[in-house]
Amino acid sequence: MKQFANWSPLHFLASLGAGGMVVTFFMYLLFWVPHPGRPIPVYNDWVSHLQTAGFCKQGIIILGLAGILLSGWFHFRWLFLNFRQYNRFKAAGGVEKIMGTNAHTQLTAIPLTCAMSINAAFIIAAVFIPGLWSIIEWLFPVSILLFVILGIWASRIYLKFFSLVLHHGSFDSTANNSFTQLLPTFAFAMVGVGLAAPAAMSHNNIVIAISYLLSLSFITGSLFLGLIKLTIGMNAMFREGISRTSLPTLWVVIPILTTAGIAIMRLSHGLHTLELGHGASNYILLVIIFSIQGIFLLMGWAVMQSMNYFHTLLNREENTPVTLALICPGVALVVMGHFVLNKVMVASEIISKFGAVYIFFSFLLIVLQLITGWLLLRLVHDHLKDTR
Repeated sequence: MKQFANWSPLHFLASLGAGGMVVTFFMYLLFWVPHPGRPIPVYNDWVSHLQTAGFCKQGIIILGLAGILLSGWFHFRWLFLNFRQYNRFKAAGGVEKIMGTNAHTQLTAIPLTCAMSINAAFIIAAVFIPGLWSIIEWLFPVSILLFVILGIWASRIYLKFFSLVLHHGSFDSTANNSFTQLLPTFAFAMVGVGLAAPAAMSHNNIVIAISYLLSLSFITGSLFLGLIKLTIGMNAMFREGISRTSLPTLWVVIPILTTAGIAIMRLSHGLHTLELGHGASNYILLVIIFSIQGIFLLMGWAVMQSMNYFHTLLNREENTPVTLALICPGVALVVMGHFVLNKVMVASEIISKFGAVYIFFSFLLIVLQLITGWLLLRLVHDHLKDTR
């Protein structure tokens, strides 16, 4: 296999997007399949419910199962493909060339994608392996260890970048007129949400406490770093304008907020288990996050429209791996939409579950999900077609 002349670590975002699609299809099972006594539905739950559910629910469950398998296959296929490309890129001196430059932080896309791999693997295993939940408490320490390793990996990449640019002054602030530098923030948030899972699902107080402290550390660091990078990037964009190739980064805040929001909800559940607090209601948190996402969605949309970006994208005139960053916002909005629909609108009795309004909003989320999936396949075909 030859090395792509234009390959970069950002191509890992293709695999990341497919992993995110696994999560979006899992939302159907999470909110449509009853799972009493467990925080998530497992194999036995959907098998038993499939036998008694109506035609519509059966269709949704089958769609979710098929989507999980197909998206998971794409995720791991593109993950291994990109690791092979990365090894060739590194052997050719590509990594050394970007050290200490603005592009150095692109390397955090690798631990970011690997963190998504753990999430995707957990979903696939829980849904398709009978009896897995009986040994779940043994798997949580392994999960924590893996996410800590990825967190250390991402931290080492970022600290190396930070030390080099401060030592040599090699960071080009005039080329920072985008939100590209928020990628490490996304990586730390993904590690944080993974570390928060045992806090929400375990019944072992020690596991919950360790999970809680580690997750909170990464989420806090992610949000703190993100605020700094957001301010610097916004300042540069107001001074220099945004570069056309970096337009998709205007939406990178959306998936960061989704991962951080889900992590905070999981940690709140962990406090409830430890009887240190009940987390009260997460309604306000979800609505605030969804509102902020809407603001960034509209701002990004307005700028992209004014620069005729969508037209050129659909005509395949935007030949840069940064376009793969368009997938995560779609995934994030679908996931957060399901949580707002079920944890806010249904839980507060604004609408009834499986009523006409609920089905309507679910249909909108399905449409957004399918559009995101179509765009992912098209972009991957454009950027990775020579490596298939």
